[in-house]
Amino acid sequence: MEHLKEFCTPRQLEIVEAVIKYPNKQLAANALGVSRSTVRNAIRGAEKKAAANGVAPNRDVNHRTMEGFNAKFVTSRYDGEGNLQGQYVRQEREKFDLEAMLEDFRDGFKDELKGLHKPITAPVNTVDKLMNCYMIGDHHLGMYAWSKETNDDNYDTDISVKLLEDAVDSLVARSPNSKHGLLVNLGDFFHSNNIKGETAGGTQLDTDGRYGRTVRMGVNLLKRIVIRLLEKHEIVTVLNVRGNHDSDPALWLNEAMKMYFENEPRVIIPDNYSKFTHLVYGNSLIVTHHGDKITPQRIYESVTRRLSVEWGQAKYRFGWLGHLHHKESKEIGGMLFEQFNILASGDSYHASAGYGSSRSMTCIVLSEQYGEDSRVTVNPDRIDGEKND
Repeated sequence: MEHLKEFCTPRQLEIVEAVIKYPNKQLAANALGVSRSTVRNAIRGAEKKAAANGVAPNRDVNHRTMEGFNAKFVTSRYDGEGNLQGQYVRQEREKFDLEAMLEDFRDGFKDELKGLHKPITAPVNTVDKLMNCYMIGDHHLGMYAWSKETNDDNYDTDISVKLLEDAVDSLVARSPNSKHGLLVNLGDFFHSNNIKGETAGGTQLDTDGRYGRTVRMGVNLLKRIVIRLLEKHEIVTVLNVRGNHDSDPALWLNEAMKMYFENEPRVIIPDNYSKFTHLVYGNSLIVTHHGDKITPQRIYESVTRRLSVEWGQAKYRFGWLGHLHHKESKEIGGMLFEQFNILASGDSYHASAGYGSSRSMTCIVLSEQYGEDSRVTVNPDRIDGEKND
């Protein structure tokens, strides 16, 4: 069991050490206040990672692979009495295992999150056949911007959290009491993809504070927003699009929301393994993508090919994108594409390159039968004005 420690997440390590300390897994589970299945799954996860690195002494394999490599296959030769006579381990470059990463995240947090949210009473007298769609443009939580350098507002994690909460409150207060609420996080919700303060592609970024604090504040921020929408709408759907800044954090953010609202039947959170997500509402087909490394024309071609049935049944078709930060819309072959403004101020990179855009957040109200019915918009000036009224 000691050999597993090197391959454990912090949560798995705690469980492994408990299993080493106590006579059996049940006693270890009791000591940690978790289920026996949680202990079993954590051990299996650690064993799987160890074996991928050529370490499984209980299976007669103990040839540690090089850093950045995994064991592709193992060939063992035994004598007639079952004694190991020789072994060949072939290595290959380590591959990114999406499911393993999410499994690590779930194992690490499910005991802390499971059951924390208690279902709340649904609102009454909501307007049937309407859906409020709250569009979170690239929010870049964790970005740092200094006004004297950018000639724009200061921006950091605390400012970011308050700004989005105030914007959602304003839109919720001024939009109709529709039966359905849709929260669309269009990607780049987090400014950096990792603790190094980089994008998924390795570009260095201006970040604010510790990454762990940003993660915690971001998860709790989205949780509070969903609860705010549950107070207004009978059914709330959450779409977390993967951006180019946060392609990995967007995955575990989605998993965290699923776990937190596991016992809330009024919340729907689809998977976001693909960078495309789609939703059918009445006569409308909604397709989302962050908008990086792709054009609306290619999205149109992909949608008509992959979603041909949904396309044929829809009368109104929307492609909602982020990435550009500024407002842009165009219609291609019966599909209306729109890229949305953001609330965040500009950072040093964008300011020095001369980029800039209006800052706002939009709530689009869709009619089940007639497509877009209306929209409500809020900007930082209005937020400040409403706070001072």
